[in-house]
Amino acid sequence: MKSGETRLDLIKAVDLSIAGFNQDGRQARERATKRAKRLTGLDWTYSALLILEGMKDNGVLRMTQLADLVGTTPPTVTKLIKDLETRGFVDRTPDEQDGRASFVGLTEEGRRVAEAIGQARLESLLQVLDNWSDGDLEQLTLLFERLRAAMRRLS
Repeated sequence: MKSGETRLDLIKAVDLSIAGFNQDGRQARERATKRAKRLTGLDWTYSALLILEGMKDNGVLRMTQLADLVGTTPPTVTKLIKDLETRGFVDRTPDEQDGRASFVGLTEEGRRVAEAIGQARLESLLQVLDNWSDGDLEQLTLLFERLRAAMRRLS
């Protein structure tokens, strides 16, 4: 701690950094949707991109799992899935044990698009973090996870 700087001053500085990061995150999400449009020729929402990536990484999921993954409500996910299904990127399979529920998985085209979009996102992040050491990246990951865990405890 710098001389004369109180813990409250440090917390305020963290708060300002988080606010700035959130603003930068919004801009990054806009860039991601524009990249996806360039790759596919289609308009995208960031939530739809998250769903594609989530299914690419986690396989077939229930709608409620997708809602948790994206951080939204099941009705919102249902609307997004209908759009992705119309585009031919996902298939829905009814849950035989619960007729109200269904499982959602990527089609071959959906997997191809999810891979391309994910690769473009990683390449962009590689550029941003190009001059960071492995130790810096490990520390950043640990601190982010620690902050996320602490923030989840507030909910």
